[in-house]
Amino acid sequence: MKADIFFFVTSLAVILLTVGLIIALYYIVRILRNVRDISERVDEGTKALAEDLTVVRSNLKTGGFAWKHIFGFLGKHSRWFSSKKRHGSNTD
Repeated sequence: MKADIFFFVTSLAVILLTVGLIIALYYIVRILRNVRDISERVDEGTKALAEDLTVVRSNLKTGGFAWKHIFGFLGKHSRWFSSKKRHGSNTD
């Protein structure tokens, strides 16, 4: 009788632990997908920034230092300095 109770409790504990592990793995996979998406966005952003800095650098080489280049660059990327959310941004 005691052995039957022991095996029942043990089986129940194994089932609960397995369900908990499956749920935890599901959330870990979701987190890893989000991290991958974020790293892809950062990579795209750094590439765009590098291209823009190349343009600014070439403008500075050909036209010298001019405030219009700096303000043009900052105006293009003004959303970086704003706390407002862009329309159409995906927050998933």
